[in-house]
Amino acid sequence: MANKPDTENEILLEGLSRDLERLERVFDEGPSPSLEEFQMLAAHTLWRKRRRMKYELVLFMLTALLIVSIVCMAALAAPMVLILIHGASMLAGIVILASSRKLRSAGKKGSHE
Repeated sequence: MANKPDTENEILLEGLSRDLERLERVFDEGPSPSLEEFQMLAAHTLWRKRRRMKYELVLFMLTALLIVSIVCMAALAAPMVLILIHGASMLAGIVILASSRKLRSAGKKGSHE
């Protein structure tokens, strides 16, 4: 009975060592890139990241402009509807704040739940 766990451990260790050797062979086969290639890769990655950030900023600005223009058009077309929606949302916020104990106690000093 005592030999069984030892043999299982030995089989597991042999399997792990075989997998480790196979992994080492895979990494030893390919040549490692030079320092210049790493620098070129870093520069290219940085350029792509900046380009993506600019694209996301432009997309954000266009979306914000679209939303603001829709709200302005709605205010010009039907100002009473916009005022009613604004008033209803403010009343809903006040009701939620008044009914929630956790939100009311959030501003008090020394209250930790």
